[in-house]
Amino acid sequence: MLDARPHWQAMRRNWRMQCLASLILPIAVVWLFHDRDGGAYASVGVPLFIAGLLTLLLTVWRFRHYKQALLQVDALGDDSQAESAWNRLHHNQLLGLTNAKLPGWIGMLHYVCTMEAVPLVLLVLASQGAMLLYRPPSQRFR
Repeated sequence: MLDARPHWQAMRRNWRMQCLASLILPIAVVWLFHDRDGGAYASVGVPLFIAGLLTLLLTVWRFRHYKQALLQVDALGDDSQAESAWNRLHHNQLLGLTNAKLPGWIGMLHYVCTMEAVPLVLLVLASQGAMLLYRPPSQRFR
């Protein structure tokens, strides 16, 4: 019999760590580069911001795979194929979280190029919103 509780706890722990890392890194970038005067590449500001928003489409595409893996895990229950389904679900969650962090990463690049904080904050918030898609359901822990 397969106990699913450790899998759900691992998914929850991975989600929390990825969210925390995606919040700490932009703070570190702002702290490291805050004393610079103006951006060296101000002309790339708008294209980088648009590219950051477009990476949200990758997250939506990846979410479809995560949802399918989640439904398969729920359908299998304690079946013999459940372990491979769990592995695929963990893999899809990590790939999805990585894709969800892309707008924040592009926001950090935007900040380094232009020294504008507002697009960084908006792209980091977009990343956090996209990462909410990959949060494991809380009713699994009761």
